[in-house]
Amino acid sequence: MKQRQPFSACWHGLVCILAITALVLANTALAETADADVQGTTNVAKEVQKKTKIEAGKQRDTIIKEAVAALAQTKKAILALEKKDKQAALDALAMVTGKLDIIIARKPDLANAPIDVRVETYDLISSVDMVKKAVKTVQELLDEGEVQQAREILIGLVNEIDLVVTAIPLSSYSDGIKAVAKLVDEEKYEEAKEAIYELLSTLVVTRNVIPLPILRAEELLKKADELAAKKDRSQEENNKLAALLSDTRSQLKMAEVLGYGEKKQYKEFYRQIKEIEKKTKGGKFGEGFMDTLKKSLADFKAKIFSGSMAEQKAEKE
Repeated sequence: MKQRQPFSACWHGLVCILAITALVLANTALAETADADVQGTTNVAKEVQKKTKIEAGKQRDTIIKEAVAALAQTKKAILALEKKDKQAALDALAMVTGKLDIIIARKPDLANAPIDVRVETYDLISSVDMVKKAVKTVQELLDEGEVQQAREILIGLVNEIDLVVTAIPLSSYSDGIKAVAKLVDEEKYEEAKEAIYELLSTLVVTRNVIPLPILRAEELLKKADELAAKKDRSQEENNKLAALLSDTRSQLKMAEVLGYGEKKQYKEFYRQIKEIEKKTKGGKFGEGFMDTLKKSLADFKAKIFSGSMAEQKAEKE
């Protein structure tokens, strides 16, 4: 699978600027010259990394060992076919069928059996204003019919963690293996190999998206919640609380301009942040000020995640 790459085309002067600042990185570090819109990123870098590992762990827990074994035996069958070892190939294919039958018997409603999970991180280092300019430029380019120029910019406009799950489509794969076994029995080794390669191309790859700005906003709110509940905060702590809420708003603005989720929901997020700021202004304190917004963000993120899971497609491994 091709990785998304930072764009390099320089169009209207804007792309040159973005090519420097909107780098796609597999970490959460900020450049020293980063705009104030993204200053909350480093404050929650460790928390975001930890949460990513937890989410990835949940997905890895769905991996089915019998499915992994079935794939391994499929590859073993290919090696046997290359040597024209009929019995070894048939034995391997029988193992594949057996492993898949176990899964189907145990989980009859399961369509796809996960065999692998990988994490891909795309971290956009830029400001909300620069992203808005980039989106505007894309729209202008599309209006002018410059599709590929627009594509070069769009490739870099992503700020997310993708949990990529590869799975075996149980029913079709099982039927396909049985058809391959018939070819092997007839000693049609080349046809059998081609049929297996065709089956491997049908592995289902699901990309589950977790927007980084939303994830960061959640972690910033947790820190803000702790300060909001503290009695007799110092002026420094009051300033820190105000900064955390401001950073939360900035992260949400970044998520909005990048098009994660429904735009109308963001107005409610901003309204809730404004309410929290009123409740905590002047050293006022209390518990539960962030609860509604935290739940709203969690539900919003889950909706995006589940929505991306629904958009499955088969990709060649």
